[in-house]
Amino acid sequence: MPLKEDPSVAGVFTDQLIKEEVAIQDRMWGDANERADASGNQLLAAGIAQATLVRAKNDNLSVYSGEALLNEIKERLYPPDWDGFRDYGSNVANLVVAAAFIRSEIKRRVLLGEDTARAKRGEAYTTAKPYVSSDVAAEELYK
Repeated sequence: MPLKEDPSVAGVFTDQLIKEEVAIQDRMWGDANERADASGNQLLAAGIAQATLVRAKNDNLSVYSGEALLNEIKERLYPPDWDGFRDYGSNVANLVVAAAFIRSEIKRRVLLGEDTARAKRGEAYTTAKPYVSSDVAAEELYK
């Protein structure tokens, strides 16, 4: 069955794409993102830059295109001491790279012991507590 006709298969395929990209990053920088410059939100910035590229290309949000668009996003969003910002070709490929960067940033923060709490809908976040998924939060709303 084609991926576009089966959401569950497409979801598994998507997860696999991200997993493979994360493995590429782990091989380059080590499993714990041991890049000397991977602190200070740089993984997050790289992910946002890659996602911004997709949005800018799709929504014509920039007066620039091609190399000029890449340079604009690199100058504004990509970590200034990094190189290699590029268009990976397809929207999917660019989003997979963005997701891998963001996933690596989340992992880095977890390894640092940052709070992993997720506030429940309609409830103010006040103190650190264990992560609560959307499903658990929804179930507790309707108890």
